Order: sequence, then C-alpha cells, then structure tokens
Amino acid sequence: MKRLLTILTVLILASLVLGACVQQVTPTVEPTQPPAPTQAPPTQAPTKAPEPVQTEEPVVELGPVLKIGQIGQLSGALALYGLQQTRGFELGLEYASGGKKDEAGRYIIANRPVEVLVRDDEGNPEKAVQLARELIEKDGVEIIQGPSSSASAAALTTVALENKIILMVDPAASAFITGQYFNPYVFRTSRTNYDDVLVIAKYLVENVGTKFAHIGIDNAFGRGSGAALAYAVGQYGGEVVADIYAPFETTDFTPYIQQAMDSGADCLFLTWAGTGYVTLFQQLADLGALDEMQVATGFGDNASFAAVYGAAVGQIGLNVYHYTAANTEINKWLTEKHLEKYNEPPDLFTAGGMASALALAAALEKTGGDASGDAMIPALEGLKFEGPKGTYYIRPEDHVCLQPMNILKLVDINPPLDDKGRPTYKFFETVYVTKYDELAVPCTLTGEYESRCGNLPRP
Repeated sequence: MKRLLTILTVLILASLVLGACVQQVTPTVEPTQPPAPTQAPPTQAPTKAPEPVQTEEPVVELGPVLKIGQIGQLSGALALYGLQQTRGFELGLEYASGGKKDEAGRYIIANRPVEVLVRDDEGNPEKAVQLARELIEKDGVEIIQGPSSSASAAALTTVALENKIILMVDPAASAFITGQYFNPYVFRTSRTNYDDVLVIAKYLVENVGTKFAHIGIDNAFGRGSGAALAYAVGQYGGEVVADIYAPFETTDFTPYIQQAMDSGADCLFLTWAGTGYVTLFQQLADLGALDEMQVATGFGDNASFAAVYGAAVGQIGLNVYHYTAANTEINKWLTEKHLEKYNEPPDLFTAGGMASALALAAALEKTGGDASGDAMIPALEGLKFEGPKGTYYIRPEDHVCLQPMNILKLVDINPPLDDKGRPTYKFFETVYVTKYDELAVPCTLTGEYESRCGNLPRP
C-alpha cells in the first residue's frame, strides 16, 4: 500500500536668497543755470547676497521604548522551532520598520523603538508563566509573543488576562488557545489544528479511506489535533475509530502503534513534533504499519527533513509554510534576507514569527504606538494584512488567524546546494495553496465567550 505523509509574517531642503535692492536718486536742477557736468555716481561695492539658508529636517522625538517579551523553546526537542520563531520575528520588525533604527540599533515601529526580550521556557508551561510574569513585572514588557509549545501557550492565556496584555501566539498550533482557553487579550498568527486537517481531509477520505486512527502527543497540541481530525474527516464522511495519545517523552511507541493497527483503520494520522518523529517513524516501519496502513502527517522543518521523511518520496502531504510554495513579494524579501543573514532559506515557523511582528506593527500604527491591551484589541480584531504566505485575516469573533495552507508533493529528499554552497531545501513540488479564507475553520469558543461565534461554523 502506498505511503502518504502530510503536513500539518520613507531634508526637506528650503533655501531663501536675500537680495539687496539699491535705488539711485537724481537731484532737481534749476532751469536758469547751466547744467552741471555729468558726474558719475560714486562707486559702491556690490552688495553680496547672503548664502542660501538650509533648514534641517525637523527632529521628531521618539516615543518610549516598547519592550516585547518573546517566549519560545530554545533548548530541548523543539529548540529549532524557537530559533525559527525568533529569527522570523526580528525580520518582521525589520520589514515593518523599513529598516529604520534608533541610535541603539532598535527597529522603530509607530515611532517607538522596539526591544525584544527573548526567554527560553524549555517547553515547560509553569516556567513559561514564571518568565511572562517576570517580563511584565520586572522588565516592563507590554506585549508577549510566542511560544512554541501549545501547553505553554494555553498557560499564558491566564497571564494575558490578569495583566490585560496582548498575547500574540505563534508558532503554537492548538485550537484550544483560541477555543476553551480564549480571552479577549489572546490573539494568534499561527494556524490551528483545524487548518492542518481541513486542508487535507477531503483528499484523505476520497483517496485513502474513511476510517482513521490518530496518534498524538498527550498535550494541548495533540489533543487539539485529535478533535480537529474528527471534525474534518467527518465533514467528508469519515470517522476516527481510534484516538490514541502518548507522552511527549515516549521512546517506545510499540503499544500505541499496535493499538492503531488493531483498530481496523485505513489511515493513521500522526500529531507529533521534535526529534521523537524519527523514532516514531522507525518503529512504524519495524512493526509493518507503513505497509498495512497509510500514514498521514505534516511535512515539517527543513533541517530534520531527510531523517524523518526519507521513505516518502512521491507522497503528497500538508504543510504550514515552505519558502518554495509562497509566491509573494514579502516571501521573496524574507528568503533573500534570511539567506544573507543565516546562510540558509527560512524554515517552517520563520514565516509565523514574521507574521506576528507584521500584525503587531500594523496594530501599533493604528493605535499610534499605544500597546495597551485595551487599545490593541480593536486594532487587531478584523485585521487583514499581507505576510510571507499571502493574505492573513484575524477573525474578530475568536481571534483565529485565517491564512493560506499548502499541499505539497515530495520529489527530492537530497536537493542540491546553490551556487554559493548553501542548502536549497527544494524538497517539493507545489500541488495546491489555499486562499486565506478557503478553509471553513470552525469557531471553538466555550463558556462565557461561546456566543461570540455568531454564525461561524462550529465543530
């Protein structure tokens, strides 16, 4: 049976020339007297015109420094994602500011120099909360961006509400962040689990089968993906017959894989992240699951691609972002800058970091630099902006960010280097890129916020 792998941001010069005007007066002469000999008037030194006066550009006083706290995972299994997030956010600030900096080298947004304070939560929700509170209370941070971990993002929603401060989430993907953990201060530029499965669900049901098993991480990201998968395949007549979760630290997936194989499912959908993917795929092969079932997941980051997806050449999968699939001017700029600074193309979550910076910059321009939560909320709600993937739209009801998603075909696991010896990561042919508003991403608000969903689709 064929194998399918799918993946689930411008002196004014003025011169004034003063000229001297000399008026010559002729004396009145009595007519009875002979005219006096004509005499030349006394010679006067010519009056020198003053030098042109130059006026310098008016000095506009900058506003106070805007501190943004960025929480990501810079160590451990998802360290690569945190690095991509940080690089993308910095490049987003550069793009949004037009490269304009203050004397300290900080990019200027809405007449405010921006200082980004980066912290590593190590993927730990408790540490993420501790770091966020320290950033707000001790460092004077006015906005929080990140994190990588969906569990950390869910925990940070409470900090945002308590401090009435904007939490702009990316890359964490769990739908729960703008669902059951939603509050008005929580926004995202990251996609949700629903984007991941909706972009590919129709294809899976029509070409793979109607019965699905799911193995996911036992956290907000994994469980959010499981709920999204059930909703998505259900739209096209499929069902999830086995919803299985394993701890993130799992090294032996045998019992989970066996449970999926025993379920009678036609397709196994995986929701995992980090280096554990390699072990998971190895054990799927060892147990024969790759032959018995069609395995579907998302095409991930460039750096670890070959190690994880080596056996998937020719397969079609979903993808959040790949620089080769986004035909936009901003993506071209991002790619060139990233190659220049880091000697490789942007990766899976670089675009998300950039999108967060672009969204925040656009909102700050609207508020005149006021970063308070209550000022930023109306500026962000309903914001439509252009980013590396194309058009993004922050839905006002639930702050879900609608955006393009990719279906790609893997054609080369070992693409060549470019003429400067840099990796190209040209793994794919682009099959399809959705429009930002094409996927019917449901509103998953609950409790006191449920009525905000209005007429949006519900799961």
